[in-house]
Amino acid sequence: MEKNIDQAKLNYMNKRSRKILFILLLALALVVTAVISIAIGASSVNLKTVIQVFGDVFVHNESITDMQRDIVFSIRVPRIITAILVGMALSNAGLLMQGIFQNPLVSPYTLGVSNGASFGASLAIIFGSSFAFLNFGEFLLPVFAFAFSVLTMMMVYGVAKMSNNTSSTLILAGVAIGYLFSALVSLIKYVSDVKDLPELVFWTMGSLSGVPWEGIAIIAVALAGSIILMMGFAWDLNIMSAGEETAISIGVNYKRIKMLSFGISTLLTAVAVSFTGVIGFIGLVSPHITKMLIGNDYRYSVPASSLIGALLLLIADTIGRNIIAPTQLPVGIVTSMIGVPFFLYLIVRKRGK
Repeated sequence: MEKNIDQAKLNYMNKRSRKILFILLLALALVVTAVISIAIGASSVNLKTVIQVFGDVFVHNESITDMQRDIVFSIRVPRIITAILVGMALSNAGLLMQGIFQNPLVSPYTLGVSNGASFGASLAIIFGSSFAFLNFGEFLLPVFAFAFSVLTMMMVYGVAKMSNNTSSTLILAGVAIGYLFSALVSLIKYVSDVKDLPELVFWTMGSLSGVPWEGIAIIAVALAGSIILMMGFAWDLNIMSAGEETAISIGVNYKRIKMLSFGISTLLTAVAVSFTGVIGFIGLVSPHITKMLIGNDYRYSVPASSLIGALLLLIADTIGRNIIAPTQLPVGIVTSMIGVPFFLYLIVRKRGK
């Protein structure tokens, strides 16, 4: 009996060590990918120049020009940080949604949050001058996108709650409300001035460029707080995956954790989308990859999902910046091109299950 217990403990420790090692390898891969991403682009700034620019912070290098410094610190570094933070936020939002609603199809994108954000952004772009009295300045668009993201999630959850409150109802409500906001965006495009259309269209395709440092700080604070909370009740989330009745019988406050999870996922999605526009499939695909590679234990899946989401979005943005340089593809197009084949693969792989 004692031998069996010792063997079980040894197996558990080995699995735990492998998971921690895998997370560390993911972190290393993210750092390497970030450095490579900074070093490649349409300009002549390469890896050697990037190293010299970072070294110039400590020891002044006469060979480094102001333009090279601006390209690295004002354009590429903020963009790479934004990709990492937004990838983490969307991935964790999807992980939470799929966990609390026990449905692999739930994600920020499928629940219509992106469509709601698009409508809010469209209002700010087309009718921004009419809201000048609010004194939001350059943050008018993110504020409107954030507000309508939250409004969309409240509408979806409200409709689902008025019915039988199942995950399938939630998805149907999200699809319906998403189509409503999509139609409203199309209406705004139809009646708007031609000069406003390029900005509107580009925003709805997703972009990581031009996010101010203040915006990056807001995303970082929201993400850090959310991850701390998620890790704090990771064990409750693990128990909830066994079902509502089992969780309640063990002593988990199911409704409180569910509402807290819903609030965190809404916050993460709204903050991310409000600054970057519509970026699909990261919140849907990343949790699936995480579960395939590391399992369902939230103590490990939260950090792993964060790193996988950051890697996916960073790679997608790097491809979008360079595949037809100097023209840049919106990152939302690239994530969809990567995400759709992978999602179809998941459907085929899970047939009969």
